[in-house]
Amino acid sequence: MHSLFLLQPMALTANCSPRRLTRKSSPMAKSCRGNCRRTVKSWKRKSTPATLAFSHSQFSIIVILCVSHRGCSDLIFLLIWNEIKHISSSFHPHQDPSAMYRKLIGVCIMFLALFGAIVAHYQCPKYSNIMPCKCTSVTNKHKTPAIECEKMPSYEQVVTILNNHFQPTDRISLKLIQSNLQDLQYRSFRELNATIEDLILNYSYLGTINADTFDGLTTVRYISLADSYMDKLPSHVWRNMPYIGTVDLGRTKIQELTSDSFRDMHNVKCIVLPGNQISRVDRDALPVQIERLHLGRNQLYHLNDSLQELRNLRWLFLNENELEDLERQLPLDAPFLKLIHIASNRLTRVPTQLRNYQSLENVYLNQNKIETLDGILSKTRTLQGLILDDNIIHTITPEDFSEMERLDYLSLHHNELRSLNNSLYSLRNLNYLNVSYNLLTSFSFQEIVGLPKLKIVDLSHNQITQLTGSAANLVESNIKVSDLKLHNNMLETLNSALSGLSELLRLDLSYNRLKRISPDDLINLDQLRLLDISHNQITTLAEMSKTYLPRLQELKATHNYLTILEYDFHGLPVLCNADLSSNQIIALGRELVTKTRCKVNDGVHEAAWDVLRICLQDNPILCDAALPEITSEMETNHTRIYGVSHCPPLSEQPITPRLNAFLGYVPDQTSPTPIYGRPSYEPKLVPQSNEDILETPNQIQAKIYPQIREPVVELRTSDQYHTIDRFQEDDPSVVRKPRRDEPIAETLHRLSVTESTTEMSTQGTAATLKPNRTDQVYDPVLQGQVINKLVSEIEELKSKVEQLTTQNEMLLNKTTLTGNLP
Repeated sequence: MHSLFLLQPMALTANCSPRRLTRKSSPMAKSCRGNCRRTVKSWKRKSTPATLAFSHSQFSIIVILCVSHRGCSDLIFLLIWNEIKHISSSFHPHQDPSAMYRKLIGVCIMFLALFGAIVAHYQCPKYSNIMPCKCTSVTNKHKTPAIECEKMPSYEQVVTILNNHFQPTDRISLKLIQSNLQDLQYRSFRELNATIEDLILNYSYLGTINADTFDGLTTVRYISLADSYMDKLPSHVWRNMPYIGTVDLGRTKIQELTSDSFRDMHNVKCIVLPGNQISRVDRDALPVQIERLHLGRNQLYHLNDSLQELRNLRWLFLNENELEDLERQLPLDAPFLKLIHIASNRLTRVPTQLRNYQSLENVYLNQNKIETLDGILSKTRTLQGLILDDNIIHTITPEDFSEMERLDYLSLHHNELRSLNNSLYSLRNLNYLNVSYNLLTSFSFQEIVGLPKLKIVDLSHNQITQLTGSAANLVESNIKVSDLKLHNNMLETLNSALSGLSELLRLDLSYNRLKRISPDDLINLDQLRLLDISHNQITTLAEMSKTYLPRLQELKATHNYLTILEYDFHGLPVLCNADLSSNQIIALGRELVTKTRCKVNDGVHEAAWDVLRICLQDNPILCDAALPEITSEMETNHTRIYGVSHCPPLSEQPITPRLNAFLGYVPDQTSPTPIYGRPSYEPKLVPQSNEDILETPNQIQAKIYPQIREPVVELRTSDQYHTIDRFQEDDPSVVRKPRRDEPIAETLHRLSVTESTTEMSTQGTAATLKPNRTDQVYDPVLQGQVINKLVSEIEELKSKVEQLTTQNEMLLNKTTLTGNLP
């Protein structure tokens, strides 16, 4: 290979071999590297065209030298350019051009290798050499390493640690946080002997800053003094940093901005001043060329016309101040303004200047006192996000959004809206709508017809009692909502208004007053994945079995009045999670999950079978003594039961009357009225006197089963009906508790005799006062349950009598046969 050099590469090779150059600690290596750097500088100054051959050893020295000396990129370009010129000049027309092409390709490969080595190379100092500071290579867009020192006692120690580890041409980012830099007023950043591009002095004590302190920082592009304590704003130091582009002075307790605050900042584009105590801004305090300004979380009552000339603003933050009126206080002309944040002030109207900003994309006016929009934003066609939360807006009109063709996000929660007034029809690109925490009493799906990109609608925390405008009845409704939130309203029925929302994925109907879900309410919701009907007054899900929801995977029905589940899951073929906690469930049908098998479609696996999980937390069935049988039966159908419950004492637990098709305690007739945990708003039964017990079976039931709270079924045994409790029947003072196998007539007779005897002994007369029948409260449902229970007991007794009769006949026959034997 050939190149062009003027000085003596052979002498360089003789004194500095590659092996010596790679040694870092020996004095010979340090001397060799110094000679190499001086030689390279001579080459760069005096190189002239002169063809000279050099060996692979010399070439290796040049590569190592260039990598170790990070300012020699121009030397590499010089070498490559001269080599290409030499190859071109040495080519003869009669020679084979392929040889020249091969040489040129080789030179290009060498150039790319050397250039990549130089760009990628930066060896941070060893951690042990600069501890407690840290060095991170290539962390920002300027490809400069970051030096971070934390909790330094003084700036002098920073200089001691970092000195002699950088060259003046080394570009670094310096970060000193949580340090005491009070002695900085007597020192200078020039002592670090490095080119600082980013300077971060956060959470530190700076004291008084002199102009000479920032001497030598002419290359700084970004400076942050946020969360640091300063005696005053260091406006006099900006002239030492002429190319600074961003300055962050957040939370430094600045109280005012004067005309001298940023006077020498001629290239600054971004000024960040949040969380200070600024109450006054001079008219000419801000540089006119700035593009981003943050004055949020201050104490501004008035802007003093300080923003009117800021024509180049891209975004403006004025949030969390005390501003009451911004008329003629915003920039007169801001063709590039895209974001304005004026939340948490005291504005009573929308600033009229906003209609002049034709590039505006996001407006934040939340947490003010705005009452109406007045159509001011209607012609901002570039607007994409509009936040109007926490105001007192009581009405919106179609004129307020008439030309917002690109609006994607509209939030109006925590206002006083009573109607949407068909005001959304022009928002063709709307994706998110939030009108929660308003005063809406009804909602029609006609409001969102023709909004094909609308995916999320939040109507929660209103007073909605009625849903109208079913999508199924609308021709080409084009409703594509995937997430509908209707929780915390006053809905008692759905009126089939949700049918036809074919792309609905999540439906939240919790915290309403729903008493039933009819088959037509959820028809055609073929994509539904999540249904939440918790905290309602639903007594059964049986009608849901008539509706087919082929993709529903999660059902939440907690805090309702469910008692028995029989075929309720038959329309849910791939259900995976059913949360039925805090209900009154006493039995599960054996056919409940026979047509349900959890199928998980996570986007990775096409279809993975899993186990259906049913949570029965705080339900009476978990106190059932037959719970192991119930759990086993469910597991055979790939279903697991979870949850715990607080069970009553065994003395208060009922016994299963007979075997049936259910798992658990099931009355013969179940009323939709809850039989456990009577709601607080229902009237309580009036206590009855002992004299009135015999009047109705309802009172008999109350005496037989006093204060039943959560029924629990005991394990069934073969001798269940042969257990006899022995009482002293001859003693009239002893009240005997009737047995289940005792005939009902005998039970009534014994109770009557006992009560008559008790009355005669206590009063001494047979004349008793009849209770006032008008004060009695009867529960026909409970009476019917008692009657049915007694009928079932009579049937059982009949079957037992027949069994005993058969046994007696067999014994008699056997006795007869024995007597006839000779």
